Order: sequence, then structure tokens, then C-alpha cells
Amino acid sequence: MTSPTPDVILTSARYGKDKVRVLRVKRGSDGVHYIVEYNVTLLVEGDIDASYITADNSVVVATDSMKNITYYLAKVSDHILVPEHFALHLGTHVLSKYGHLKKATITIEQLRWSRISVSGEDKPHTHAFHRDGEDKRVVQVALEKTDGTALAAKVTAGIADLLVLKSTGSAFEGFIRDEYTTLVEVPERILSTSVDLEYEFAPVSIPVPTDPKLLEFGIPTNIGDAKGSVWDALGVSERARTSTLDIFATDESASVQATLFKMGERVIAENAGVAQATYKLPNKHYIPVDMKYLGVDNLTP
Repeated sequence: MTSPTPDVILTSARYGKDKVRVLRVKRGSDGVHYIVEYNVTLLVEGDIDASYITADNSVVVATDSMKNITYYLAKVSDHILVPEHFALHLGTHVLSKYGHLKKATITIEQLRWSRISVSGEDKPHTHAFHRDGEDKRVVQVALEKTDGTALAAKVTAGIADLLVLKSTGSAFEGFIRDEYTTLVEVPERILSTSVDLEYEFAPVSIPVPTDPKLLEFGIPTNIGDAKGSVWDALGVSERARTSTLDIFATDESASVQATLFKMGERVIAENAGVAQATYKLPNKHYIPVDMKYLGVDNLTP
């Protein structure tokens, strides 16, 4: 083993396990099944420099162990059906178990599964599901040790790859025209985009568990008092998706920017615990074909 070069320093380090696939089925006492499918990433930071500088693996929690911890928590956690809460529980357990680790970052991508509605039945099927969209819920939780009795937690969540289109109700006019401008102003156009939304909750403090297995993790029992906060994560997610689709459909869009801002305004207004919202709405262009050479007007809606 070569000695460290004196004038080279390690400025930061983290490592972990990526793409841990989780499918969890929870069976209700009434025979109704609930499922979630996650792709989980767990990254850790702390007193791990020796593993890089002197090849000392005694400070390394193997990434295979991280995978096994994720599976174990997915089985025993009461919070598995809510990705924000499961990520907080997972990170809390890891930081509590390993004293030399100081920070954990958990990212969860949730795939969509919805109950199948069977013809002639009043209620959706109890245990049959279908993939009803390719958009995903995305959650990221960063937990950091503070005073030894609590962890500081930052939680962001949102939507990725929500593909939408409307065939009217969109224009783009009045923009800067100069020698570089070739784009034609249009009072009527198709608008399509793939929506990415990320909203950030106000920070929360998580007590360090004191039980022998370090698995304690509680959330407020009265969600009504926490509406719009991270403890109301499912409600926030549903409202954010509904707001995004409502505004997209109904806004007489003067530009993508103007529509985007209205979406963000509504998400923040409806969820008191959301500190900020960030949208990405890249244009998916559908450009009319000019058929004047055939005597056909295909440019007028």
C-alpha cells in the first residue's frame, strides 16, 4: 500500500447502495391488499476517510448490508406505504446504529400501481393492480446528526416524467424579435411537456430511537394538525399532482413560464408545510407541417 501524498487531501466522501428494488405487499385484516414498488438509494457520510486514505475497511458498512437493512425495514416498518416516512425511518435507523456515520441521504423512486376496476363491481379489486402511468413519485431525505438526541431532516418530494398534452389553449406571442429571431408568433398551438416537480418541506427534527433495536420512529397521530407538512405526505402528493394537471388543462397559457408559475403558486398555497416548489417543463414540440405547396392550409387551427 502506498502512503498518502502529503499535499493531497480528501475533501469529502460518501458512498452507498443504489437501485435497491422493493415491492411490498401489506395485507389488511379485511382482505384488502396494499402495494408499493420502490427503487431505493442509500448514501452515507461520516468518519470514513480512513477507508479512502489508508485502505482501512474497519469503518465501512458494506453496501450489501445497506441493501439488507433496506429490505428489513421494508418488512418491519409501519411506514412503508408512505415513501417520505419510510425514507425518514430508514435513515434514522442507519444513523442510530452506526455511531461513526453522521449523515444519510435516501432517494426513493416510486412506480405507479392502481387498483383494477372490474366491470359490474362497485369497488376496485382488492388485490389486482395495473400500471396506470409512467410518471413516478420521487422522494429525497437528508438526515444529519445534531446534538446526539435528535436528527435534522430535510425532505423533498415530487413528480418525474408526467407527460401531458393539450391541443389548444396555448399561445406564444410578444417575445423579443431581432436579427436572430426566426420563430413565428402563434396565437394557437399544441402544448406538451414532461413535468418534473420538486417541492421542499420545512425541516423537521427526528428523535434518536432509544429502544434496543433502534427501530422506534413515530409520526404525529393527528394528521389534521399537520396538513400540508411532511407528516401529511400522501395528501400533499395527491394535491400537488391534481394542481399540476388542473392548471395545465385549464390555464389559457401565454407561455410555459406563466403556466409553470401558476402551478407552483397553487402547490404552495394548498400546503402550508411546503417551503418552495420547483418545476421543469421542457417543451415537447409538435410542429404543423406546411402543406401550402399542395394547396392545403395546415397551419391554421
